[in-house]
Amino acid sequence: MNGKRTKIIKLVVFLAFAGTAAYLLFLTPEGNRFLTTEGRKELVGRIDLLVGSAGPFGPALFVLIYAFGVLALPATPFTASGAFIFGKYAGAACSILGATLGASVSFVLGRYFLRDFAHGFLTGKLGELDRKAEKHGFSIIFYLRILWFPFIVLNYGAGATRIRFSDYLWGTFFGLLPAMVIVSFFFGSLREIVATYRSPADLLQFNILFPAGLLGLSFFLPGIVRRIRGEPLPDAAPAEETE
Repeated sequence: MNGKRTKIIKLVVFLAFAGTAAYLLFLTPEGNRFLTTEGRKELVGRIDLLVGSAGPFGPALFVLIYAFGVLALPATPFTASGAFIFGKYAGAACSILGATLGASVSFVLGRYFLRDFAHGFLTGKLGELDRKAEKHGFSIIFYLRILWFPFIVLNYGAGATRIRFSDYLWGTFFGLLPAMVIVSFFFGSLREIVATYRSPADLLQFNILFPAGLLGLSFFLPGIVRRIRGEPLPDAAPAEETE
């Protein structure tokens, strides 16, 4: 009875955390500002002030801010902040470290609060999938990260499975790396062009067009990966049998 009660308490605590985060994000003025362009600009400004006040420890502080923020918030605004504050290269490095740290903390929280409760449902075919997740954890996480699977959902959801932490950690790091580099280069290039902009012709420079092209290509990456693996695309209708 105590074990069952503990599972329920853990689930209730986690749901309370998720509900509070959703309420703050969607139903409060501060949260709504995070969802707007102006609010995100203000976020960059606030983070820049905090990081600047930390002196040589600024990058480390940014990594911690990123990691804490993505426990309940989307990662892209923080990645953009890193690129605007540190530039393309240092921004990409700080963002991938912050994203991996935040995803790892979320995984641990998911393992503690959700694993015991989810274990009761992972039986039969679901149990077999759970065992495969343990065996092929790195490939699964890497693949889902490449496919832009919802960041927060995967962070906590993976913790409820038997995936080993080491597989999750490295699958997350290498799976997020391409997108982090592309997004950081795009926003870092915008930062550079804003600082030197004189005419529309400045927008046709290689350091703007190349990151923009990579960003556009990244949205087709899931389809490319599926084709390489020989999987049907989500909107592909099954072929009709001919008699």
